Amino acid sequence: MKKHVILFLMIFILMQTGCLRSERNTRTDIPFKKQGTVSIINSADDEIIFDVEIADDLWKRAQGLMFRYKLEANQGMFFIFDFQEQQSFWMKNTYLSLDMIFVDEDFIIVDIHPNAFPLSEEPIISEQPAMYVLEVLGGTARRMNIKVGDRVELRIKN
Repeated sequence: MKKHVILFLMIFILMQTGCLRSERNTRTDIPFKKQGTVSIINSADDEIIFDVEIADDLWKRAQGLMFRYKLEANQGMFFIFDFQEQQSFWMKNTYLSLDMIFVDEDFIIVDIHPNAFPLSEEPIISEQPAMYVLEVLGGTARRMNIKVGDRVELRIKN
């Protein structure tokens, strides 16, 4: 009996430390698929361009950037909603820190939520109604001087 307890404890410790796994690490990176570009014209008339994937239906919006482990500095996801209202997001299963840039129906930035914390289930709600949301790597808005009031242009790739 004592041998079984010791064996069980050894297996338990090895599993907890990652030395022994019951299944293989199946993490695979989801590849980025460019579907368009988003340009932001800031107050200094600089044009900041992002390659984007488009989330324009319920499934794509629900999935968002979940389970992504890599995103280049010039890449993001552009969410298109059916109508303008306060938009709500969370970071569940999202491993990257993101800036969420909320855009109204006139393509003007109305709110920016910087550095959303990875894996958080805390809701992130736009302060103003928005019809579009651009998600980019955390810190990008500050680094690129993107601010509320800046203009956004979307070009969808055919």
